[in-house]
Amino acid sequence: MPASTGPGYDYHDTLIIAHAVFASLAALITAPAAILVARYFRSRTWWFKAHIILQIVTVAFTILLFVLSTVAVASGGHGTQFVGPKKDPHHDLGLSIVILLWVEAIFGVAAHYTHTAHSVTEGTFPTIKAKKSPLRHLHAWYGIFVAGLLYAGIKTGIDEWNMVADSGTLVPRGIEITFWVIFALEIAAYVSGWFLEAFRGGRKSNIIREHSTDAEKDETPSI
Repeated sequence: MPASTGPGYDYHDTLIIAHAVFASLAALITAPAAILVARYFRSRTWWFKAHIILQIVTVAFTILLFVLSTVAVASGGHGTQFVGPKKDPHHDLGLSIVILLWVEAIFGVAAHYTHTAHSVTEGTFPTIKAKKSPLRHLHAWYGIFVAGLLYAGIKTGIDEWNMVADSGTLVPRGIEITFWVIFALEIAAYVSGWFLEAFRGGRKSNIIREHSTDAEKDETPSI
């Protein structure tokens, strides 16, 4: 293994720290931001461009962090740790995330070019109940699933460092707390959109029923 690059940290640990930084950027910033932009700002003209840029950056980060982790493991003469007696669940999860993110990108491109007739749904949860192509539904829910795997990757990475770091150090408690706080805030930010949607959708439906003629009510899109 190469010589130590600093007090308490060898070459392997330095690469893993860089790996952790890019993993945190992808899992806690760019991927959630892409999802929240699509969740709350679809009425803005800039939302799609922002969504695409954030997703491209997320994919780039995952490729970089995967390369860093692979080089770090190889530097210690441990092989790939994908197979054999040193098989590592965190590494398996990381490889899965890289592959699934590319699949998600393909779904996103396909969904963008799969158009449906404009649908205005005034009832509760309009963005869920409005007509969309199956690919768009798949892209949205699949993206949430991959984001969940990114969070899981961070958690398993923290656990792995605490168990096997060559420096014998532990992840600072403050970093673990920060992870859980950001995780909770991002989940709350996404889920609260459903409650806001239900509240606004319910009010809008009541207004339509109170002020519409019978003919206009008949033209209201079904849910």
